Amino acid sequence: MNSPLNLINKRFNHLSKSEKTVAEFVQKHIDEVVLLTTQGIAERCKTSDATVIRFCRSIGYQTFNEFKTALVPELLRSGKSLIKEVEQSSNTESTTQAFLYNLKQQIDFTINNLEADTLKIIADKIIKSNRMIIVGIGGAAGVGYIFNDSLCVLGIYSSYISDRSIIQNIIPTLNSKDVVFAISHSGETNEIVSALKAANEYDLVTIALTNFLSSPLTQYAKYVLHTSVPDNLLGSFSCQSRISQLALLELILQEIKNKLSKRKK
Repeated sequence: MNSPLNLINKRFNHLSKSEKTVAEFVQKHIDEVVLLTTQGIAERCKTSDATVIRFCRSIGYQTFNEFKTALVPELLRSGKSLIKEVEQSSNTESTTQAFLYNLKQQIDFTINNLEADTLKIIADKIIKSNRMIIVGIGGAAGVGYIFNDSLCVLGIYSSYISDRSIIQNIIPTLNSKDVVFAISHSGETNEIVSALKAANEYDLVTIALTNFLSSPLTQYAKYVLHTSVPDNLLGSFSCQSRISQLALLELILQEIKNKLSKRKK
């Protein structure tokens, strides 16, 4: 299997001098690379953003985010981790510090993996929609409720649905300018996957927010947003997964607010 590090080794001699500098930095600092932007790596390697992107393409990846996503399994195999284990202890201060570290790491990774163009497109689709339908069950429903409330404050015609039967019945009533925004940490919630599949068949605008790019939900989404919460942080049962979801949704809300403000000028 061609892992990112194997590809670097195979193609190293064909890289330019500046690309080799990036390659060497990646080999020595995988744990840092998955959290950095192209600009951050460029600064560390004393080169340009364009060189970092060319490096990714030279070893077989179309985008920097694709390369970083492929690096995560390498990071895990190396024995390194993006998180600190929270040990059972009566020391509240150490537990708090570990929590803050983990939270910052996962939000940094989540935000740094978000492509600016995707954010702008999603905000634009929501603004232009006739109706915005947010679907989610369990903890995702709570996130959907908060997102829906904020959209309504901005003047977006939006509603959230967490009832399984209503989720299935609402899709056929929508049209091609409507948006179905599906939230599922695992990306495997049957009702949510089924709803997005139906929405895709009706040629609606489909957006998925999940933690796993290879999940069934992403197969039916035209636009995908993903968080980066490690499995050993309780997954969808962890409040941290919801915090990361809300962080991404906050960026969308800010983008919508900015676009609407420009229209008024």
